[in-house]
Amino acid sequence: MVQRFPVTLTQLVYFTECAKSLNMTAASQELHVAQSAVSTAITQLERSLGASLFIRQHSKGLILTSAGETLLRDAQGIFGALTDAIDTIRADQHHARGSVTVACFNTLSPFMLPQLLGGLRETHPELEVELIEGDHDACLSALRGGRAEIAITYDLPGGDGIARTVMAEFRPHVIVHPGHPLADAGTVALRQLADDPFVLLDLPSSSDYFLAILRDAGIAPNIRYRSASYETVRAMVSTGLGYSILNQRPRTTETYTGDRTVALEIADDAPSLSVEIASLAQVRRSSRARAVEEAVRALLADPAHPAAPIVPASSDG
Repeated sequence: MVQRFPVTLTQLVYFTECAKSLNMTAASQELHVAQSAVSTAITQLERSLGASLFIRQHSKGLILTSAGETLLRDAQGIFGALTDAIDTIRADQHHARGSVTVACFNTLSPFMLPQLLGGLRETHPELEVELIEGDHDACLSALRGGRAEIAITYDLPGGDGIARTVMAEFRPHVIVHPGHPLADAGTVALRQLADDPFVLLDLPSSSDYFLAILRDAGIAPNIRYRSASYETVRAMVSTGLGYSILNQRPRTTETYTGDRTVALEIADDAPSLSVEIASLAQVRRSSRARAVEEAVRALLADPAHPAAPIVPASSDG
């Protein structure tokens, strides 16, 4: 018996683009088709399924219903499986082809993306990589909203439905300005900084991690300044406005101001942060996503690379 389906691939493509932008006009422009064609396809799809996929708000865009969220997740799985089938049929499996969108935690971006993109251009010249940068919550939102297939982010709280592959671990460290009394100490117990002003890298989830490190050391930090910019935090510390705790380490100690910071190892048992590749658990990673994953793995395994973890000689982990 011939198996027939009540929906078409074109309808699913139109639906997915609408779900990404939550705007039918924007979707039609991205698809290069008339808005009426998109609207008709969505209406026919809803009629075939017997369920509303969107709540339509006049002049305010679209809202996905629970049925729409379910279909979006499943459609991404269908597209991934279909693309992999096409890639398998094509003879050359050494080069990933097509387009993949990668979300990247914004403090990781300058360490990871330039060399990652350059390496992929050499190893997979037919792979087009599009980028979304944001904090941890924004990266996970891009995954769940279908705007990105994978994310390069830290192992921070993110809820269920996310598949994670750990790439490397990064120990936290303290930075101070060169004139700080402990600048030459090499290692510092956090209680030695209890009375110093603290400059917090204030990003969702990240700030909780840094504050937990101080709280576990019995310190109520004197938060003098906050910034969502990694380089702003470093510049504030370099001019003597306080100390901070970070995970990534630039290969240079200079900041945008021309002043320097000094990195100190933490004597306390402070938890590391893992850099991971994340994707939706129910969606199989495409060959394009796997190519990016392998490139990230190779990049972080190279001790000469700026993003590679620096393990201090005095470290016991």
